[in-house]
Amino acid sequence: MTDSMHVQSPEIISVPEACDGVLCDGGGGAFGHPKVWYSFEDRDSVECSYCNRLFVKEGP
Repeated sequence: MTDSMHVQSPEIISVPEACDGVLCDGGGGAFGHPKVWYSFEDRDSVECSYCNRLFVKEGP
């Protein structure tokens, strides 16, 4: 018998192009994770190391 694993795609969140960084808490309230700040630092996207949410700057 084989076990089937469901791999969930990371949530993609669009943010304004002028945004310098984002705060991620997992979005689950008590079921989330510690708040973490991510700076874009000349990148167009950043990924949360806890929940793999992908924050992407909106294009012009």
